[in-house]
Parts: sequence; C-alpha cells; structure tokens
Amino acid sequence: MGSFSSWIMKLRMPKQGRVPWGSIGIFVAIASAAGLVASSAWLSTQFIIDPRSIVWLNQYLPKQARIPVSAWDDPKTLKEIQSDLRRAGLFAGEPIRVETPIKGKKPQTDLLIPVFQSAQEGGDDRLKELRAYRLVLNPTPHKKEALQFVNQIEILELREDFVTEPLVRSRVINPSSDRPVPFTMVQRFEDRAPRNGAWLTMNGKLQQGDSSIAYGQVVYYNPITTAMSVMLSWTSPEGELPSWQAVPKGRPAEFVVNQTVGLEPDFQVYQLRSVKRKNVPFQLQPISLSESGLKQENGAFVDALFLARSGLWSTALEYMQSVKRQVGLDWTQNAQAQMDLVARHAKVTKAQAEQPWANVGQQVLANLLDGRWERAAQLVQNSTSDRTEILDVLKFDPGRVQRRINAALNFDPTRSEVQLWAALRLAAQQGKPSAIAWLSKQPSDSGVRRAQTVKLLNELDLMTLGTVTPAKN
Repeated sequence: MGSFSSWIMKLRMPKQGRVPWGSIGIFVAIASAAGLVASSAWLSTQFIIDPRSIVWLNQYLPKQARIPVSAWDDPKTLKEIQSDLRRAGLFAGEPIRVETPIKGKKPQTDLLIPVFQSAQEGGDDRLKELRAYRLVLNPTPHKKEALQFVNQIEILELREDFVTEPLVRSRVINPSSDRPVPFTMVQRFEDRAPRNGAWLTMNGKLQQGDSSIAYGQVVYYNPITTAMSVMLSWTSPEGELPSWQAVPKGRPAEFVVNQTVGLEPDFQVYQLRSVKRKNVPFQLQPISLSESGLKQENGAFVDALFLARSGLWSTALEYMQSVKRQVGLDWTQNAQAQMDLVARHAKVTKAQAEQPWANVGQQVLANLLDGRWERAAQLVQNSTSDRTEILDVLKFDPGRVQRRINAALNFDPTRSEVQLWAALRLAAQQGKPSAIAWLSKQPSDSGVRRAQTVKLLNELDLMTLGTVTPAKN
C-alpha cells in the first residue's frame, strides 16, 4: 500500500515550482472517460474514497494513466474473496472459468465471479457486480496460487417497461412501471459463441400471469486486455435465452433474440461487426429490413422488404427468392442475411397456418397472418356456426391483421380476396353498413367475387356485428 499512497500524494500535493504534467494528464484522462457516468468532481472523490469503484475506467485509459490495481489489491484465494464478500453482506456466485491459450506457455486462466446481494423480503437475489480475476502462481511464499483482481463492471439494472415492451406494443398488457428489475443469474454462452473471448448473459425473469418474460444483458470479456463491456440489452416474452446461431463460412457471427408474442413471430438478429475500438473491437449490429442489402437498385427486393415489415413473411420470401435467381452473381451477403431473417419468420407463420386448431377463430387468424386470404375465406364460408368466433378475432384485432391487409391492398387495391377481409374487419368493428359503404368505393377485379363478399356480409347475423372502437393501426 506504500507505493499506492505515494502515488496518491504525488497527484494531490505537487512540489512547489514544478508542474507535475504526468499526474495532470492522468486526471484529465480519468475526467474525460468519466463524463459518461458522472462529473469529474464526483469521480475524484470516489477515487480517493474507494479506488476499486472506478477501476472499470482502466479499459478506456492509456496504459500509462491506468489505476495501479496491484498496489491496493493483493492476490487472494477464492476462499478469501468469498469471506470478504460475506463481511460486506454479499456472496459470490458460481465462478466462470476462461482459459486463453498462450503460445509456448501454459494457458492463461481468468475467473469471472458474479457478486450477489441476498434476497430481501421474499424477493430475488440481485447481481451487484461482475468481477474478473486472473490466476497467478506462487504470489507469496504461503500461497501456491491466488486470484488477482483485474476488472469489474457496474451493474445497471433494466427497467420493467423495457422488459415488457413487446407485450405492450402488441397490446397484450398495459404499459408497465419504470421500476428496476434484478439480474438473478450469470451464464456463459458456449454453443456456437465466438471464440475470441468470453460471452455471458446476466439475466432474470419477470412473472406476467401464468408466464414469465426472460430479460438480460449480453456481456463480453476480453482476456487479452481484461476489458469487460455490456454489448446488448434483450427481452423475450417467450421466456427464451438468446443464442448464437450457425452461419455460412465468411459471414459474421449472428445472435438471435426471440421476441415472439402469441402467433406473431418476432426475431431480432444481430451480427458481430468489427469497429475501430481497441479493447472491444466489435459490436452487435441488428440486421435491418429498412434498406436493401443489394448493391444495385432493385424494386422487387424493396417491395419484398416492405411486405416483410408488414408481416407478410411468406410472400416476402417468395419475392426475395425470385430476385436472387434473377440477379445471380450480384446477390450479396447482406441480402442473404435479410432473406434468412425473413425465412425464419416465414417458417413460423407457415407452420401455424398449416397446423390444426381446435378454435376456428385461431385457425382463421393463423391463415391471415401468413397472407392466406383465400384459405381463410373458405374457413368462414364453411363454418356458419362459428362465425362469431371469427368476427371476434377481427373485432379485437390490435392491428396485426389490418397491417397485413393494408400492405396487400397497397400492392393491388383491386384484390377481391383481400377486400373481403378488410370489409369483414370493418363490419366487425363498426357494423355492416360501414363495411358495405367502404366496399362500394373500392375498385374490383371480379364482379362475381364482389357479389360473394356482399352476400357474406348480408348473411352475417346482426347480433354478431357489434360496434367497438376500432383498434389503432
């Protein structure tokens, strides 16, 4: 501790007549990095009171300006670390071992230790810190091996409104509070995870009725620089942990988060992309369906992206497959990644449409979500006794069916099989007169089909065509 005390005194009490430019540089570097989290005054105070609390800044500081960790934290055994935590009212979770090959030497061993605060008043244990230690051999005559503290990250809990956002967006539940929710577990990604360091998830679960939402943050640890960084916050209404997926050779690693709600598939896929940053030289970048992944302009591919964003996944996939055949060698990896994302969603909607459902309303809904307008119409015509269930699906549609209807009619306003569903939804929400009035103003591609639509509307019992405030699209 003597060397550290001397170092502090040099920072605080420069000799008269001499400007300690090296010390000033250190404080300037620390203050600049700390601008993201607090004022420089607060940071200086924390450094004097508890240097460990700001050691995470080392990953942002030049080597000559880093806080000398070894001067104030001697290597300790795992038992000593656990004992120190207990005295502080905390406890250590299961250590995660990270082995790094070193050419011509034994592998370097690091331990990532989650630090928890015990549950209070029937709550969950809360993750408070994630520490990194390095295994050192023979640090003292009395210790054959011990752990040297090298880094930690500050735990910033997620808010409940972030966790429930997919359900709120789908109008399954009302908006939530902004209270923090705890991380209760730390796990390492093993299968298919990139090998350039350790990838972890700090996660928890939030109960919603009979189901629970999984949520968390992805953390990367670089054993070469000992840097740790939160790469991504995620939430999954299905209660699934995110995962790395297999990709063709030459394509960036991909990370998948399942945000599906009910019959509406929603997969967020991120690619591991390089960035100009020393300690963590990459980021997780989402695959977007907003802009074309082709280098050359292609209207059909742009149309396919629009259909995909509107939820007509199977139709969008057919468009993309056609474009791929047409452009040949001009097809790109970015376009392929977009098509694979669309295919992932289309696989779900197709399977749902083809499986049998006990409830005819759900059967119709599954077909509509896959853009099977004709098949859904046949179900209505063949299920005279179950039309109330079908109309209820349309009456209380939160916008997912309407979004698809709008997209289909945007491409072809004359499509009578789509007009049928637009009219039925309008009838279910505002009554038959409104539906007939809307239909009479639409262009038609078939007089026969228009007559069938009007006939079906007339056949519907007036008691089944209630009036509700239409759902916002």
